[in-house]
Amino acid sequence: MRISKPIMMLFLLPAILVYMSIFFYPTLRAVFMSFYEISNINSSISEWKFIGLDNYWGLFHNSYFLNSSLNVLKIWIIGGLIVFVMAFFFSVLISSGVRFKGFWRALIYLPNTVSVVVMSVIWLQYVYNPTFGLLTHVFRLLGLEQLANIQWTDDQHLFLSMLIAFCFGSIGYFLLILGAAMDRIPNDYYEAALLEGANTVYQFFHITLPLLRDVFKTTLVLWTVTAINFFVWSSIFGRNDPHTMTPGYYMYLKVFGGERISDTQAFNVGAGAAIGVLITVAIIGFSFLLGLLFRKDRLEY
Repeated sequence: MRISKPIMMLFLLPAILVYMSIFFYPTLRAVFMSFYEISNINSSISEWKFIGLDNYWGLFHNSYFLNSSLNVLKIWIIGGLIVFVMAFFFSVLISSGVRFKGFWRALIYLPNTVSVVVMSVIWLQYVYNPTFGLLTHVFRLLGLEQLANIQWTDDQHLFLSMLIAFCFGSIGYFLLILGAAMDRIPNDYYEAALLEGANTVYQFFHITLPLLRDVFKTTLVLWTVTAINFFVWSSIFGRNDPHTMTPGYYMYLKVFGGERISDTQAFNVGAGAAIGVLITVAIIGFSFLLGLLFRKDRLEY
């Protein structure tokens, strides 16, 4: 039975209205606000001062914002390499027939069940503690005094410490997605390749990866959204420290206020809206590029 277009539109109307009210309208309003200087988030429109593209111009000449954008790029590239290499490694290992694979998969995913705030505090107050922290204790047991004496939360190591903690909490999420996709690949392909003399590495790059192309594209998009919207870890690890500043947290400081940032006052809702617009454009741009990169025919198996 074929459903007519008017009936289809009638059923889609509630979802469209919800989307327009929750997502589309705030996005348009943020674009509109980005052209104004707004001293307070509760200010009425009559109090807004139109300044055109000055908010965007100021951001591109602001060292804090430029540094925060560079931090996000490093999180996306370096963190992405760490997360996906480890996620693929554990996915292949668990899918290879190891016993209790459900238990191991749940164990690796366990950090994702803990609040990000709790997880970041654990890393800061326990793992990286220079007196009784886990890393200090383990390195001293191994006789690696030079590593044990590293101050993980100083300016030199703070970004690396934050990135390691973030990656630790992200591997399990992508492991579940990639592992579930690997379980769908028929064993016949691997058995045929084994009979032809293909080793494990060859099978991974010529069977597993090509058949996971669509899933890998999805995980890359999810990782891009996560990295660009990086916020909680930055706010807890660094506060206003430029070493851990990200656009998401910088936007929060601009909109809701905080300590003085560089030579500019933190309160500027219009500039915060401009940052939100740039974050949205960056996510759309990266997603578009990934779509071009993975635009081959869909594989069915």
